[in-house]
Amino acid sequence: MSFSANLQHLRATRSMTQEQLAMLLGVSRQAVSKWESDAAYPEMDKLLCLCDIFECSLDELARGDLTHRTREHALAVSPGPATDICDYDRRMRLRATLTASGVACIFLGIAGFCGTGGIAASAADAYRIACQYAFFAGTLLACVLFGFACNVQRTFTRRHPFVEDFYTEADKARARKRRNASWAAAAVITVVGVAICWFQTVFFQHLYGGLASLNIALAGASWLVVHASMGVSRTDIAAYNRRYEEKAARKNSEARRLSLIAGRDVAARDAYEGFENHAAADACPQVGCAPSESALAPSAAAMPHGAQSDAGACPSDTQSLDANMLHQRVREQRKAAAGIIMTLSAIVVLVMLFVLHSPHWPLALIIGALACVIAWIAIPFRSVTR
Repeated sequence: MSFSANLQHLRATRSMTQEQLAMLLGVSRQAVSKWESDAAYPEMDKLLCLCDIFECSLDELARGDLTHRTREHALAVSPGPATDICDYDRRMRLRATLTASGVACIFLGIAGFCGTGGIAASAADAYRIACQYAFFAGTLLACVLFGFACNVQRTFTRRHPFVEDFYTEADKARARKRRNASWAAAAVITVVGVAICWFQTVFFQHLYGGLASLNIALAGASWLVVHASMGVSRTDIAAYNRRYEEKAARKNSEARRLSLIAGRDVAARDAYEGFENHAAADACPQVGCAPSESALAPSAAAMPHGAQSDAGACPSDTQSLDANMLHQRVREQRKAAAGIIMTLSAIVVLVMLFVLHSPHWPLALIIGALACVIAWIAIPFRSVTR
């Protein structure tokens, strides 16, 4: 009895869907489907998890016959609406709160920069840099919060690449209503902030105070908008699953391309060695002559299991693999370039702020942002022209 038949029968005895089994194993639903159709085979750690779930040995699962097992009503999954068994909702709410707080900290840092600007303009040199410290503190806190948010997202998606949709239509409708209400409240807060800024500037001639009030209002408005928007995205579990299924498909395309290249290299090497030893049937009889195309063609025996050579491969498959590899390389190059540029920009800002005490340190951030935009636009052209 095959592994796929055992897996299908064991899943049926527990009244378990492919989605539920995928969540327990931390894989995508497509992976479970491929296992049950003999299109792929799970890794050793997943096999051990399957043995724990279905209470069987590895030898029984892989080579035994488990189809004689009867339905286990006590262990079967009870029918009913899906539940959040992987703590998805709490993790995504935490991520939304951290991200929204990080955006708000940026505006609060600008508010501190503007609020201390009046002091720095008339006080001693010891207080002139107070506004710079305020902005830097807000930006640093925002970076820390963004880092925690990314870590929450990365940790969860690594453990749970597939999540069963447990949100009801009522939950999604409430999230949309909350988003609309938050956007309306953010608009009101922004208008009030603009009015306060105008009032302080015109009637009290306090420009710095007005700008500080405006940025405080923008901090509250941005928190509401970001948190509510991510709340709606949180309920779209189909998009979450689709995003990571596409990511897994890109990895599979890269692995397939590498296997094709490896198989072609092995076949060419074997053919060349056969030509050198005059063992190949169609080797050129003249010494020093290059082997024929048939001698260098990859044989079926030299190819990895499930792979095919470019000569017998479908051109559309090869083109799709090339396109996926190109897009992935462009994304990686963009991320690397942006990381290097912003790291250098941050170093320059720190030197100008704490060593040179230069008031022109924001120019380093502006130049770094412009350099990131230029690199983001130029990298695709550089990759295509290679």
